[in-house]
Amino acid sequence: MTPILSVRSLAKTFVDGEHTRQVLQDVSLDVAAGEVLALMGPSGSGKSTLLNLLAGLLRPDSGSIALTLTEGPVLLTGLSDRELTRLRRRRIGYVFQFFNLIPTLTVRENVLLPLELNGLGHLEAEALQRLSALGLDDRLDDFPAHLSGGERQRTAIARAMAHRPDLVLADEPTGNLDGRTAEQVARMLIGEVKTLSSALVMATHSDTIASQADRVLRLDERVDGARP
Repeated sequence: MTPILSVRSLAKTFVDGEHTRQVLQDVSLDVAAGEVLALMGPSGSGKSTLLNLLAGLLRPDSGSIALTLTEGPVLLTGLSDRELTRLRRRRIGYVFQFFNLIPTLTVRENVLLPLELNGLGHLEAEALQRLSALGLDDRLDDFPAHLSGGERQRTAIARAMAHRPDLVLADEPTGNLDGRTAEQVARMLIGEVKTLSSALVMATHSDTIASQADRVLRLDERVDGARP
C-alpha cells in the first residue's frame, strides 16, 4: 500500500547562542491511509519538533517529507512558505494539546472556519454531523470558555477533520484531560481518522493511548535515529 506520508532521513538541530542541540537525527517513517502512528519518548526527545516538521511549520536541516495525494506526490521540503501554508490549510489537520480554539468564535464557527478558508461549504452538513457524533450538538453556540476540557478537545478534533485532511497531526491531544476523558477523546480522534482514511501521527506520553495506535515510534532522547 502506498503511504500517504513518507519521511526519509530527517534531521533537525536548534542553535541557542553558542549551544547547538540536535533534536532529531536520521528519522524515517511511512504512514498509510487509515493508519495511526503514535510517537513516544521523554520530554525533549523531539516529538513536537517532528510534528511541526511534518506540518511544514519548521524546516529540517536535512532529509525529505512527502505526501502522496490523489493528484500525485508532493515534496513538502521543496515548497515555498506560501505553498506550504496553502497545502497545510487544505491537506493537514492539527489537534493541539491546548486546543487552540479561537475564543471569540462559537463551537460551530470554530469548526466551520476551515471550510470557509478552503471554499468547502459543501462539507458544512458533514462537519455539523461530526459535532453531533462527538456529543456537541447542544454546545454549537457556546464559546470555548464555557466548555469543559473534553468538550474543547472534541471541538478541536471536529475542526481538524472538517476539511477531510489527508494527514492529521496531534500533539499530546489528551495531555490536559483526566484518564477516562483522555481515552474517550483518543478513541473519537482515531475513529474519525479511520472513517476518512486519513493518516494520523500522534504524540503521547500515555501507554494506554499509544496502545490504540497501529504502530508506535519511540524517539530516544539520545537521538540515535528512529524507525518504526
